[in-house]
Amino acid sequence: MNVYQNQIIDTTDVGLVKINETEQQSVVRYGDILFTLSSETPNEVGMGAVYLGDTYPLYLNSFCFGVRIIDESKIFPPFLAYYISTKSFRKAVFPLAQGSTRFNLQKSDFMKKMFLFPKVEKQNKIYTTLKAYSDKLSIEKRIAKLLCEQKSFLLRQLFI
Repeated sequence: MNVYQNQIIDTTDVGLVKINETEQQSVVRYGDILFTLSSETPNEVGMGAVYLGDTYPLYLNSFCFGVRIIDESKIFPPFLAYYISTKSFRKAVFPLAQGSTRFNLQKSDFMKKMFLFPKVEKQNKIYTTLKAYSDKLSIEKRIAKLLCEQKSFLLRQLFI
């Protein structure tokens, strides 16, 4: 659910998993992009989020697969958090959803896709701008929630 609900993995909302000695699990590292593999709707297949934390070891579950950026001189990982939710990226991933009642994403098909990125400096500028808007939106949502709570409190006091 963390991948569905966030562009950047929320490190306060990760679950615990028991791994047997014979099991091999993929460790998630800073900058990894996690994608959903399966859903009831094709629109939700290939949803992604970027891990920008430093909690180790953090393991990938079987409902997702990860892509590790090898050359960070070409990709600014925080930029990817916004890029993978763009209309053009989603449009490229949508045809990869296969199935009728449950849709699945084939990792091999996904890995064959080519994506164009601006230069790292431009990625950094785009990220900085979008992050500022995102932070402002979060603050405004928090203020709106607090105002609603205040309104409810005042109405309860009025009608006691």
